[in-house]
Amino acid sequence: MTSLDEVKRLLDGEVEPEGLEINSELYEMAESIYGREALEQMGIDAPARPSDNIVQPNGNAKHEVQMPAEPILQPEIPPPKPKKRSWWIFIPSLLITITIIVNFVKGIGWILPLCDETNSETVCHDKLILTSITDYQSPDSWSQAMQLELVEVGILSFFLILMFFSIRKR
Repeated sequence: MTSLDEVKRLLDGEVEPEGLEINSELYEMAESIYGREALEQMGIDAPARPSDNIVQPNGNAKHEVQMPAEPILQPEIPPPKPKKRSWWIFIPSLLITITIIVNFVKGIGWILPLCDETNSETVCHDKLILTSITDYQSPDSWSQAMQLELVEVGILSFFLILMFFSIRKR
């Protein structure tokens, strides 16, 4: 008899008590439909159910775990490179900055007498204008000290920023 026929007979109430005691699935259906008390009044005992605690062997328990002979080597992390300053940029920018400041305060003519020729008609002041540095013989290339030109401010600012960025560690 198929399980579908057994379920139909269970619903019609035509199942023998011995069939329910043998088939645990059919007994569970009858128990949920009619209730356990009704089945006990009919004298039907519940079939033996397997326990829920099923112990499965987990291999040979006498087996010992073997540790590897050599320890696993961790990859070496290279030490971080020491931070260094860019001295190749700092020193020239410092020298140019000092030159511009000396030219502004005292004048290049104070250090280098560029137009001290006796027969020269050029009136040379101490400060050399940086935009006219190639034509230093011209009177327009010189001015009084402590007169700051816009180009000098730009060049001085650029080299000061370059100097400060080169001195910090990378």
